[in-house]
Amino acid sequence: MTHDLPEEDGEATHKDDLSGLTWLCDRIAVTVAGIALLAMMLMTLVDVVGRYFLNAPLGFAFEMTQIGMAVVVFSALPSVTLHGRHVSAGLFEGLFKGRAALVRELIWLAVIAASCLGLAWRLSTLAERFVRYGDRTSVLELPIGWVAWFGVAALGLSALAALVAGASRLREEYNK
Repeated sequence: MTHDLPEEDGEATHKDDLSGLTWLCDRIAVTVAGIALLAMMLMTLVDVVGRYFLNAPLGFAFEMTQIGMAVVVFSALPSVTLHGRHVSAGLFEGLFKGRAALVRELIWLAVIAASCLGLAWRLSTLAERFVRYGDRTSVLELPIGWVAWFGVAALGLSALAALVAGASRLREEYNK
């Protein structure tokens, strides 16, 4: 997506550009991702210090890193989608101007929403199976079904964020 949002103090959008509930959900998602990332960094620090200086690594660090990465990625996805910050290659950006660029952007937002919903549906079948069978991590024996359900919710919010971004883009275009 090439829709450049105004930047202020490193933020992709102004708080006023998003409705109160959308802004709040965005802040919560980013905060959860940040806390999970900080926890992973601290755990890695403790694991490395324990491993190399005390000969006592954390036995659960690997599985907590896996869970932490899932939480970071899934919790950041709605915000990334809302702000149009997905990784993209602008190979054909110059070919689209005016309405064609708007149509291309709206089509991509629809594709993103449909993809997120498809992934949420697929992950929900796995999450249901994880919960039904009582699947747990090997060391800490944490139930992994709930992490999968968290991913389902985040993917659903990401699909909604794509639709909100599309509606916002349309509103912006027609209020010019």
